[in-house]
Amino acid sequence: MNEFIHPDFLLKTATARRLYHEFAESLPVIDYHNHISARDLAGDRVFDNITQLWISSDPYKHRAMRIAGVSERLITGKASEREKFDAWAAAASQTLGNPLYHWTALELKRYFGISELLSPDTADRIWNQCNELLRSPNHTARGLIKSANVEYLCTSDQLTDDLGVHARLAQSDFATRVVPSLRVDDVAALDQMQLTERLDAFARLGCKLADHSVVEFDSEGLRKLAGEYARRGWILQLHIGAQRQTSTRLRQLAGPAGGYATIGKACDIPGLCRFLDEAEKAGGLPRIILFPLNPADYAVLATLTGSFTEDGVRGKIQLGPAWWYNDHALGIRQHLDALASYGLLSAFIGMTTDSRSLLSMVRHEYFRRVLCDWLGDQVEAGAMPDDRQLLGQLVKAVAYENARRAIL
Repeated sequence: MNEFIHPDFLLKTATARRLYHEFAESLPVIDYHNHISARDLAGDRVFDNITQLWISSDPYKHRAMRIAGVSERLITGKASEREKFDAWAAAASQTLGNPLYHWTALELKRYFGISELLSPDTADRIWNQCNELLRSPNHTARGLIKSANVEYLCTSDQLTDDLGVHARLAQSDFATRVVPSLRVDDVAALDQMQLTERLDAFARLGCKLADHSVVEFDSEGLRKLAGEYARRGWILQLHIGAQRQTSTRLRQLAGPAGGYATIGKACDIPGLCRFLDEAEKAGGLPRIILFPLNPADYAVLATLTGSFTEDGVRGKIQLGPAWWYNDHALGIRQHLDALASYGLLSAFIGMTTDSRSLLSMVRHEYFRRVLCDWLGDQVEAGAMPDDRQLLGQLVKAVAYENARRAIL
């Protein structure tokens, strides 16, 4: 049987294959928003087994296992790590059609050289092979990031977090640049002097981005921080449309990021426009990336990227990449359709993982393959010229160069 993950995976046209292999495949990765543990990277963590690395902290997998009826004991409970791996192996073979099926196969192939698809029949071999490789220097926390060709990584850190791990990383010989990005859940507890000191501490360690999960835009704290970010030349990331209050039972079992949130209501466009307008009038509008979780917001937010601009700044307001429940082939294509139709695809800052898993860097490969396949379809339909250099420049810009220019 032919391997599922082969060189032309997801690339159905000759144009798609040419664009991916010639322009996208070898580009470094810039992952400007994720929840990877800086402590694991600072200490170059060695994982005891594949469950610790791959399953324990991944709410995407936990969600799929719950839908498949797996007992919570085998997800976040007191079952052994081998039992949890076997439970995921049984659930993984039920995820056909879900991006988890693709990601699982890509992760096994790229990091462990395993072409077999995970299932109860292959679980024992895959468990043993992965655990054997986890003893090698190439499969420590840093080794895995290095093997994914990651150039720049922004972790998410709370305003009051100890940044000592980032100081150690900055002084280490790790080739990947790892910097904090600011995650703000509550600024009310800090006075202005404390806030300034903390923002300066983040800036000294290379922070260039701040992240807010937003329900209401009429917030004095958000307006104040936007001005601080603008003065520092930072990018403000606004994550919009997540309904996090769902199952009280699962929140109590799995914690606030346990994989049970859902897509919420569409964005409050008047509120967002008031926030942007007030910041702009006050001279404190930073560069902004908008991450809508509701795909119904794609078109309206893509048009909004042309409503607030600045001379000499490409893509000051960005429709961020297909996020969370949308970072699958269909969601990425819908996002590309909207951004190309209503905005400028050539100014797009590109993909980021928003993930807690070291292995999720393969999602950049997944995105690049979908991007090149989407472009190939445009050429086949006669909507774009079959111009190797023009299309290649676009691929490089979206897959790497725009993010590098914006952040580095």
